[in-house]
Amino acid sequence: MQRRTLIRNARVLACTGDAAERPVDGDILLDGDRIERVAAGRLDPAAVGGPADDVRVIDVRGATVLPGLGDAHTHISWPLDFVFDHAGVAASAPAPHALDVAAVVRTFLESGYTLIISASVLQPLDDVTARDAIERGLIPGPRIVPGNLLVTSPGAISDGTPMSVVAADAHELRDIVARQCEAGARAIKLFISGDGIVPEFPSDDVYMNDEMLTAAVDEAAKYGAFVTTHARGSASVAMAARTGVRLIHHACFLDDEAVRELEARRDDVWVCPGLHYLYAVVNGHANPWGMTPEKIELSGYRDELKAQVEGLRRLREAGIRIAAGGDFGHQWTRHGTYAAELERYVDLVGMTPAEAIHSATRELGPLAGLETGQVRAGYLADLLVVDGDPTEDVSILKDPARRRAVFKNGELAYVNPSVYA
Repeated sequence: MQRRTLIRNARVLACTGDAAERPVDGDILLDGDRIERVAAGRLDPAAVGGPADDVRVIDVRGATVLPGLGDAHTHISWPLDFVFDHAGVAASAPAPHALDVAAVVRTFLESGYTLIISASVLQPLDDVTARDAIERGLIPGPRIVPGNLLVTSPGAISDGTPMSVVAADAHELRDIVARQCEAGARAIKLFISGDGIVPEFPSDDVYMNDEMLTAAVDEAAKYGAFVTTHARGSASVAMAARTGVRLIHHACFLDDEAVRELEARRDDVWVCPGLHYLYAVVNGHANPWGMTPEKIELSGYRDELKAQVEGLRRLREAGIRIAAGGDFGHQWTRHGTYAAELERYVDLVGMTPAEAIHSATRELGPLAGLETGQVRAGYLADLLVVDGDPTEDVSILKDPARRRAVFKNGELAYVNPSVYA
């Protein structure tokens, strides 16, 4: 039986949803894997109920305690040294690849990320195997909503590669969704648009149709799973929204129809931008790895970045739910720098730092169907302890030296050795 834990002398950032929220002085009492109480000021260990010696006291000395962060667009198959070699990783030997995956999930946890949602893998069981190993206590890592290989269409982007499976119609797609769910996947990713980084498949291309997506959503629901889509162009975003897709990745171009369809599902659809990836490529961060200015020009990413920033401002004004997620893992968006996505929401979109943090906390819990993402009684005790105030400067969440500790399930899952040496 887990004992209670009292986190004392904290600055608590509860993630209430208030865009102007700031941390407040308080203590947090944990009971097992849940938060039992959040109190202003100090709690007396002898007065919290039960024998005082059954309460472990952790004094964080004025550090900020906020919910563990989440990322809704992750690829744990991409190793720490990954450079756009999807096919090579997909064909690599499973045993050394499994060690690469273990290193990635550990990096997520040590970066303060306690919940991740898959945006597909390169070897079919990467997510499920990692999730099971984490839950058994074999390796450290976050909670994982697992995926499987991405699903594309005949002749579309990724067709003919080992990183995808192909569906030509609703019947084939339903069968693929069922097989992936039976193998343990709970986030099924469909490619329903192109991506200008491969110029022969422009971002405004549309793959699949309403019948296929409706079938996929229906089949996934039978298993308690949901569908996510790679959808960069307006038509693909509108199709995803009106057919019941829960999580729409990118949404770089938005017309009035796409926004109307999103507004009609405001309470049960999320947009996950991957804004930092576009920003990094357009600003030359990928040049040392062969992403030349000429390739960037051919991709159309400069126009896409401008359109995505304008679109996100529009979605924010319309109250559409934005879930942080960054497609991290390339050398220009390295593993461990995940909070750079939140920086872009602040400096490009105009979110307050608190709003940006909410996109990685209170929005991720409902999306994943978990009671997490708030420092609130009854919620899972997944917490991040950092030096400084991220509602003043969200970039501190990206600084390893600022991270004191990470709690998961009410237990210390990571302690910064340089802080507590």
